[in-house]
Amino acid sequence: MYAIALSQGGSLEGNPLAGLLIVLLSIAAYVGVGFVLGTQLARRTEDVNALVAAFGIPLMILGGAFMPSNFFPDSLLELTRFNPIYHMIEAMAGVAAEGSSLADVGEHVRFLAIFALVMVAAGWLAYQRMVRVERQF
Repeated sequence: MYAIALSQGGSLEGNPLAGLLIVLLSIAAYVGVGFVLGTQLARRTEDVNALVAAFGIPLMILGGAFMPSNFFPDSLLELTRFNPIYHMIEAMAGVAAEGSSLADVGEHVRFLAIFALVMVAAGWLAYQRMVRVERQF
């Protein structure tokens, strides 16, 4: 994101290291969710990658990646509080566009950190269980 913006003459306000932290936490959260959901629905380990992508698009839509989340009805806005992509977008918009510090977007960064840790651990355990079950057959 930074490279594309800079190559097109854009300027970014915030600390690039804060943006990198947000991106890394977002990746961990996104992959963790994908593996947890994928391993619960996949029959083989090769099927997991397709399921990660299948769950990613709805998470991106609900997170406000394609249109601002304030256009959503109240029922969907309640769901966005649990969506890691929503927190990623809010944190990155604060840091990169508004020049906010990590403390200013701390609520979103804390959510991403906790969510990423929980999802990566749960995804690892679910994947290991799936591999054990697959070996038995």
